[in-house]
Amino acid sequence: MKTASSALQTLLAGGQFYMADLYTFTLVGGGVLRYTDAEIDVAANGFTFTSEGPVFDRTNGGTAEWKLGLEVDTFDITVLPGPDDTMNGAPFLSALRMGMLDGATVQVERAFMASWGDTSAGTVILFLGRVGEVDAGRTQATIHVNSHLELFDIAMPRNLYQPSCVNTLYDGSCTASRAAFAVTSSVAAGSSQTDVLCALTQAAGWFDLGVLEATGGGNAGFARMVKCYTPGSFTLVSPFPVAFAVGDPFTAYAGCDKTQATCQSKFNNLAHFKGFPYIPPPETAR
Repeated sequence: MKTASSALQTLLAGGQFYMADLYTFTLVGGGVLRYTDAEIDVAANGFTFTSEGPVFDRTNGGTAEWKLGLEVDTFDITVLPGPDDTMNGAPFLSALRMGMLDGATVQVERAFMASWGDTSAGTVILFLGRVGEVDAGRTQATIHVNSHLELFDIAMPRNLYQPSCVNTLYDGSCTASRAAFAVTSSVAAGSSQTDVLCALTQAAGWFDLGVLEATGGGNAGFARMVKCYTPGSFTLVSPFPVAFAVGDPFTAYAGCDKTQATCQSKFNNLAHFKGFPYIPPPETAR
């Protein structure tokens, strides 16, 4: 059920009014983008939604589905950016392809106005969820948004009997201190979006399966998993959104291969190891 203020109910019952959709994108790195499909900027709920941005279209292929129960609701938004529209300095469509909206929270509201720009009657939230998939073409893109019910889509039972640890590194069950295994450095010359060079001297493999998080520059707030590390060089599983500049700061976190030996020798955390390495394989169990 959608809720509306008494002022909004009075406005809707009175006859003529104007409508504008308001889009709020909260990025994983903490940035917030606010757009409106109106022809002028709209100020609502203490924020300004700019009309100087890509065109948002929910009538040309954009659909929404609301379902009863625990089935995940979906909401599709078609975006038609202009040549000058950017996101974090990158062309809008390129930013979408690079994953800048991956995991972002999307809130879509509708403002009802007695006159253009008058949002005193309040807004109605049409949809709230997270970006699922983005289909980016040459001139437009479709953003598929899933409701937060998708967070219930996890495997059960959570704890499995397997040789490797079922904990997530640094979570409440693991208890290893993320800060204790964090190392700061900066990007050196010759780096790319997938290969980061630096002055770190930790042993080879120390950051394998760990995380490299950019803390400054054009990639600030974004993080990528480390595929392979050798002293002074990171190879990442997926590229960062934009190219690094020499000197961009980052923080690297040690990784874990989930084995009992690594838990004991690297993290000294055997008491919280949650694997079962001594269970015989099915082929030999009788």
